[in-house]
Formats: sequence, C-alpha cells, structure tokens
Amino acid sequence: MFWCAVRWWLVFLLGCGSAASAREDFVINTLAEDNYLWAMRDPQLVALKLVKMQRDPFIWMRGTPIVYWHDISDAGEARTPTRFGDAASSRVLLVADPHPENIGSFRAGDGSMLIDWNDFDSSGYGPFEGDVRRLAAGMIVASHDAAKPETAGDVDPAFQDAIAHAVGAGYVAQIQALAAGQAAMPVTTGAAKYLDKLLAKAQANGDAGKDLADVSEVVDGTRVFLTGDLDPIAPDGVIEGRLTSVDPIERARMEQALAPYLAQHPELGTLVALARDIGSGVSSYAALRYLALVSADRIIEIKEERDGLIVPLPRLQAAEWSSPAARAIDAQHRLQFRRDNDVLAGVAGEGTLTFRVQDHASYQRGVNASDIGDLAIDPAKSGQVVELATIFGGMLARAHGNTLTEDGVLGWTVIAPVIGDGSGFADEVSTMARADAAQVIADWQMVRGEDLAARVIPPGAR
Repeated sequence: MFWCAVRWWLVFLLGCGSAASAREDFVINTLAEDNYLWAMRDPQLVALKLVKMQRDPFIWMRGTPIVYWHDISDAGEARTPTRFGDAASSRVLLVADPHPENIGSFRAGDGSMLIDWNDFDSSGYGPFEGDVRRLAAGMIVASHDAAKPETAGDVDPAFQDAIAHAVGAGYVAQIQALAAGQAAMPVTTGAAKYLDKLLAKAQANGDAGKDLADVSEVVDGTRVFLTGDLDPIAPDGVIEGRLTSVDPIERARMEQALAPYLAQHPELGTLVALARDIGSGVSSYAALRYLALVSADRIIEIKEERDGLIVPLPRLQAAEWSSPAARAIDAQHRLQFRRDNDVLAGVAGEGTLTFRVQDHASYQRGVNASDIGDLAIDPAKSGQVVELATIFGGMLARAHGNTLTEDGVLGWTVIAPVIGDGSGFADEVSTMARADAAQVIADWQMVRGEDLAARVIPPGAR
C-alpha cells in the first residue's frame, strides 16, 4: 500500500510517461489535485464524475474550471495575458465559473421573478477579465449541436466572434453605465424570448409545488422522500438522480450541523426527513449533497462546499471568510442583484465540513446549454444566442461592478479605468475566448474515451 501511494505521487509529480504530451500531463495532474480529497473519500463517485465529464465539450468545461484558472494565472503558459488589467482590477470578487448553466431563475422575497447567477462554489477574488473570458468561452462551447459533441470545434468562426464580442460589449456597456451613475436593472420578463420561457416555466413549476412532488410522497399521512433512482442511470453508467436513505449516525451528524441554521429560520420548523442526493452537478458531482424535508412542508438543499479556485495572486490580508460555505454564501449575497433572491440561503457546519443551504423550490431553474446549442444551429434563432451573450455580459459586469473588491472599493471604480472607452476590449475578449474555447475542446478530445479514473484516482483509493 505504501509503495502504491509513493508510486502514484511520483506519477503525479513527474508526469504519466514520455509518450504523453506535456499538456495531457498538466490536465491529468490538475484533475488529480482537484479531486484528491474526494477520491480518497469516495473514489466511485469521482470515477463517475470523470466519465460524465467526457460526454461533451461543455460538460468537460464545467468539470475543469481549475484547469482554466491555472492556465491564466502567472503559473500558466497556455493562455495569453490581458491588456486590460492591473493590480487593483485583479482583486475583484468573481463568480469564477460564469458559464451559462450557472445562470438561472429566482423568486425573490417579494415574489418577483428574475434571472441571476446561481453557483458560487468557485467564487473568490481575482482578475475581472478572467471571468469575462470564461463566460464568453462557455457561450461558444455551448453553441454546438448538443446531439453531436464532435462538432463542437466546427462552430462557425464568425458566429464565435459575434458571441464573444456580444459578451464583451454587454460587459462594457454595463460598467460604463455604472460609472455614469446609472442604477443597474434586474434581468426579468421581457429581456429575451428564451429567458421569458424559462421564467414562465419556473413560475408555473414553483406555484405547483413540483419540487415536493418530484422527490417525495405522503404515506399514511406523513410526507417521506422517494428513494432510489428517480432518473434512469445513463447509458455510460453515470448516476443521474438518486436519493438514498441515511443511517442514524449520518442523520444525527446532519441534525447537529443544521441546528443553528434552523434556529435562524423558525418558519421552517423542524427536520422531518433527510436523504442523500447523488447525481447533480459536474465539478461538484462528488460533493456531499442532501435534501432535507422540514415540518413546514418545504425542502431545502444542503451541499458540501470546499475551497474556491486558487489563483496565485498577491493577497493583501488573511481570508475574510470563516469557511468555504461562508465564502460561497457571502459571494452569492454580494454578486446577485438582490440579497433576497433566495431567502433560505445560508450556512450549516459539521466538524471540518461546511455546507451551503438553499431553497429547493422549483422557482429556481437553470439555463440549459443544450437549449443554447439548439438555438445556435437554427438560422432563424441563432440571433437569440448573441442576444443572450449580451445580456449575460451585462449581468457579469453588474455583479463585478456593484460589489466591493478585496480592497474595499466598488468594482466598477477599478474596472472602468482599465477598460476606458471600451475600444479594443470586446476584440480582446473575442480573441481570447475563442482560443479558450478551442483549448477546452482540444483537452476534451485529447482524453475522450480514456479511463481517466485510472490516472486521476490514487491507486490506494480505488
């Protein structure tokens, strides 16, 4: 066992052999680093995550934000540095993985529906332009025919350019508006045809209580969770949606973890039932997730958080967050348009683990990348993708611009000066994002069909 562990670390440090490319070594080693703790705890789930990532270039992108951020950091060599940035604008609070599937609907505290960022697992301080590039690249990669993943690199270059330019232009317009003293507006009904449909469906599903109906039932007057595979296991063997019962020890631990949170939300009542949720996410596929049914006949989602992406930039002070979950919730409250997008967003702790808690109501519905692909390949609808890119670019600028940086100043005050009149920024975003998208696709093609588990998971954990 000892020699297996030593041998694995030698492979990690020295690469996987002379036949493998330096890029492949870098990608595999970065994935091994990113998944090490989860692999030691639950190698089967990490193995399924790696299989899921190989399905499609966009899913691969979702699972590899750490590769991107290593690439654009000072330690990386694969991506060109920006001409629009300085020290101050490199300490902006970032979404850090602002791809289109991390955007979705919310029902705010007053009942109004809006579109906003919905995932802050990777959030932290860093260079604003890195977020912009990541969003633009995500829109490009999502714009292929989802039924034919091998065509991802065949998206028309002119269309890629239009998408990325739209992200950059939308970002510049919102930063300039904030600099001119104009208040940002929420993205809601009337912003775009696709978003109108998403909002309408989320409203209908939420009003109908679909979240309760999908995962629970009433037995002898008591509501209980459904268990088993609620969604069929995929042809590649990946668990897509499974709820499992928890044993008494696990339940007791989670009750203790949730107690302070429930004390802050007396309207929820007490914990009635708890189930382990397996199958959601990509980058966070192996994270611990639970659904908790409370006596108010509501369901909350509990998700393990870990450290955000590490970008090797100078830090001015010690980390301001007490835990990964505190970081994610603080970033959510600061980066979203309204602090009450999810009135149940909060933190739960259990020993060395911390959990982000959120509402599980069906009012929250995410953008689907395959929908963007369907729009993109339809000549009569492809303009909607450019429209969405502009809106999402503006949303990102609003998030960055209206939030305090690590230096304690509003983001727009350090971003506007480096962007200037905006000339050239969208051009750079387009050039870089198209290269970023090409790198994502090349990385996916490089390892497609490989047994990544054999190379990423330590031998002693398999």
